[in-house]
Amino acid sequence: MTRLTPAARDPLLWFALAMAGLWVLVPALINPGQVGDHFEQFTWAHSMEWGYHKHPPLPTWLLAITIKLVGPTPYATYAVAALMLAGTACFTWLLARELLGARLASLAIVLWGLHWSFSWKGQMLNHNSVMMCCIAAAAWLALQASKRTSAWGWWLGLGLVGGLAMLTKYQSAVPLVGVIIALWRAGHLRERDKLLGLLMAVALTLLVFAPHVLWVVNHEFVTLKYASSTVQQLDTLGRVRKLLSFSALQLRMLLWPLLCIGVLALWMRKTPAAAPVDDAASERERQAWLLGLLGWPLVVLAVLCLAQGMRLQDHWGFQSVQFVSLWLAWRLRRFGPQAATRLVLLALVTHTLALVTYSRSVWDPRTLAKRDRPDQFYPAQTLADAVMKSWKQATPCPLRYVVGGTYEAGMVSVYSGQNPVVFEGGSPERSPWVDVADLQRAGAVTLYQQPPPQGPGALPLHMLAFKPRGAEKSLYDVYWTVVAPTASCR
Repeated sequence: MTRLTPAARDPLLWFALAMAGLWVLVPALINPGQVGDHFEQFTWAHSMEWGYHKHPPLPTWLLAITIKLVGPTPYATYAVAALMLAGTACFTWLLARELLGARLASLAIVLWGLHWSFSWKGQMLNHNSVMMCCIAAAAWLALQASKRTSAWGWWLGLGLVGGLAMLTKYQSAVPLVGVIIALWRAGHLRERDKLLGLLMAVALTLLVFAPHVLWVVNHEFVTLKYASSTVQQLDTLGRVRKLLSFSALQLRMLLWPLLCIGVLALWMRKTPAAAPVDDAASERERQAWLLGLLGWPLVVLAVLCLAQGMRLQDHWGFQSVQFVSLWLAWRLRRFGPQAATRLVLLALVTHTLALVTYSRSVWDPRTLAKRDRPDQFYPAQTLADAVMKSWKQATPCPLRYVVGGTYEAGMVSVYSGQNPVVFEGGSPERSPWVDVADLQRAGAVTLYQQPPPQGPGALPLHMLAFKPRGAEKSLYDVYWTVVAPTASCR
């Protein structure tokens, strides 16, 4: 049985957690803004719904609860991101201990932290980060349930977490099926009580997910419409090209762990080989889980691209390879005990250089050259201050509503200090919780990415250019108008 207490005796787990924490803390302290996904979550967190026009609700719920506890601080997203990252790390490590043994689990969690998704992208709170935490928890719960003869509590836990995963992102269905494949390939479903336990878990997952399904039906399948709008069909040559470019991107995100493994292999050439791993799962068990957690999601992506002609989105790979560190660590099983210390040293150097590189990129305008949107590099507080100045010149009333896209309007909402509700795109379908009549009485600021048409009687148009030091021209202009309240706020 895996206990939580060994975590206190595994310094490599704590090393991985510390590095993950730094990858959230450093951006939180130096970013002049936040990634666009954060402002989307802040926008939706003004109302806890069973769904939003793009996605299921769980990540937004987590942020909304955090805001209720600590207030509408810009750092709320970073706090939830850190919790998701820590949860993913702990459950991945626990899973690795069961499948690979304690020594290789330590190597696996260090390699896990070097992956781009859990380092450079670790600051992000979005549906991928919450999904990966839920999937790691679900895999560990399923493995625990499969090892016991009376494990109804574990199966219930699996069902609950599976439902939460589905309330995060529909893509969760793929790795959850992978968990079932792992249980089947390992031979556990031949036992009647475990098959019944799995069926109970599936039923609970569907029960937890059901309210969102009803919400989708009652809202004209808006999330499915959004998902279908992002899917592009490719011709035969385009399918091959996309699969190759997608694979190249996933390898690039694995560059840091692969480089560390390469240097480690050279460093370990003259050291004695390690004794065979004796505390790992059986060969059949390990292969079954690696197939279900890693092989199955990759096969699904390949089939979607090559057979269905679907243009793969780069972020689909985040979850699909989230357990690749387990496979990499198993490949290092012949390395002796010195490998752990040496890998930590290599990882520490890599993390340090990468953090320095990230810090420099925040103030380097060349970082933004190929971006459609500056994301965390845009000075959000400067924009919010400029908008609030315009608002206060027009009215002494508090700003209660901001109209516009989640990025521009979200920055003003989060950094204004008044936490106004964002009326996303001026669309009741996207923000059904907004009382339009109240908005008209209370007034609002409307933000634009491009200057709106200016006819007779048009409202004064304000503009803020974004020209970082060293840039030859503005890299991102934001425009806004102010509509003063029609009713007294006193």
